Amino acid sequence: MHDIHTHIGQFNDTKYDYHDIFKALKNNGITETTFAYLTPLFTESKPAIEFYKAMTQETKEAVDFAKEIGLKVNPLYWIDPMVLFGGITLDSIMKDLDYKGLVVHPFLNDWNPSDEKRANLLTQVFQFASKKGYEIYFHTGCSQTDNPLLFEEWYAAFPEVKVHLAHCKDPEPIIELFSKYNNLVGDTAFCPEDSYKAICDAGFKDRMFFGTDFPITHWYEHYGEQNFPADEKSLTESYGRTLAQYKKIAKQFFY
Repeated sequence: MHDIHTHIGQFNDTKYDYHDIFKALKNNGITETTFAYLTPLFTESKPAIEFYKAMTQETKEAVDFAKEIGLKVNPLYWIDPMVLFGGITLDSIMKDLDYKGLVVHPFLNDWNPSDEKRANLLTQVFQFASKKGYEIYFHTGCSQTDNPLLFEEWYAAFPEVKVHLAHCKDPEPIIELFSKYNNLVGDTAFCPEDSYKAICDAGFKDRMFFGTDFPITHWYEHYGEQNFPADEKSLTESYGRTLAQYKKIAKQFFY
């Protein structure tokens, strides 16, 4: 069973250790996961590059640990524009670690398509993905910064690039885009049940993949609490609850 959307690293004030994350997945019968290291917003290149170097080392250690426990993992590189603006290239990044794809997060990072510098950078990202055969994960939402329709020109210009629209919270733009572009897929991470149903009813259930956004789900379970546990036991139990919810919803459309 493959959870196609998980994370390691720090979310707000909570540090999620990859040992506990991967063990929690394994304890719940997950055999494979695609994950990205949670990356905060940087406005300058120097701290962004320092974080990139530390994150790369920790991700390498995480991949090695996953092998030790028999969990297949597919790391994604969460693109920080400030790292690329600082002179580090995607070519060198992909040589630093065997990433399986790229992440673009318009809500946390500035990917404003009306900004020429950012738009040019995004075009370079798509050109790189096209040349190297990488999939691009796009965070999507309902705001003016992460509505998936904002980036339609790139989906159209690069039909050979597989684009994974994460979350699919608003069904209307997802259905519109799925209807136009065969290179787009989505996932169920924080996807509302009514949105998932609408997308499936529109004929696109085969393009919706199972993903949880774990451990963000765990963090929201404890929203407002102080000093809540984030160890293997707590994470295993939390993921089990999340998995049960997804299985219940999926049975309505797949069984």
